[in-house]
Amino acid sequence: MLLDELLNGFPRERFLQEHYQRRPFTGASAAERLQRLGTWETLDFLVEETACDVLLARQGVPYPGARPTTAKAARELFAQGYTLALRQPDQHHPELAQLARAFSAELHGRINLHIYCTPAGHHGFGWHCDPEEVFILQTAGRKDYLLRENTLHPVPLPESVPSGSLAAQEQTPVETHALGAGDFIYIPGGYWHMAQASEEALSISIGLMPPTLLDLLDGVRAALASSPVWRRRLPALGRASTLDDPSKLALLRALLSELGGELQRQLADPGYPLRFLAQTARFYLRSTGIRGNGR
Repeated sequence: MLLDELLNGFPRERFLQEHYQRRPFTGASAAERLQRLGTWETLDFLVEETACDVLLARQGVPYPGARPTTAKAARELFAQGYTLALRQPDQHHPELAQLARAFSAELHGRINLHIYCTPAGHHGFGWHCDPEEVFILQTAGRKDYLLRENTLHPVPLPESVPSGSLAAQEQTPVETHALGAGDFIYIPGGYWHMAQASEEALSISIGLMPPTLLDLLDGVRAALASSPVWRRRLPALGRASTLDDPSKLALLRALLSELGGELQRQLADPGYPLRFLAQTARFYLRSTGIRGNGR
């Protein structure tokens, strides 16, 4: 199991109980095959041979130019202090696609994979947080990861990730975790973090977005949307309405009561948990893997 390789002997049950979605974890990984994926050779292939998205930033400032299309151009920008972030490379590389699918199957979530290459003495991105549970394998060089708990906007959703500037208002202590080649760090979703490279550093970041309680509600909404009963429109409620305000409120209260009863019935359906697991697993599988290798 891939998670067991990363944990390298640390009990999986203990990790899931004490760290997963709770607090950071660091250790030496046994996933040597993953280290072979996070190399300049992989980066050169993705830059030159695929349409993989490449984001560049230096000291928190994005690169204003066009995406490099050759390994030479990418390395020249790297030499100028730019961090290279290759986003969703699993859509263009078969072994990375296999990695994404395996991790999604083990922890049940949508994968957001990145490869980072950071020049010595630099950082690409400032303080920020991710909605995903983040697993980072340092494949080359050394990096210091600065972390602090997010108490101002914990467990953010993908559509409502707070600005990194909010991290400066936190009162929680800053933790520093130094990673060398082969080391691994887990950062819980929502934790503030940034990384600084003391020497040229490459890493693979596996972001996993588990389903939320709101996703359970969305699944019921999708079921209701298949029925014209719940697609029906509300009557005219504006100034031209023949209803007075008390009548409008009474109507809405009655409809909300009807809707609440149906939601309760759907959520209590004993078959819904199994359908939810199957539907989300299929969705996560479709969202990983190769989408096309050409430009």
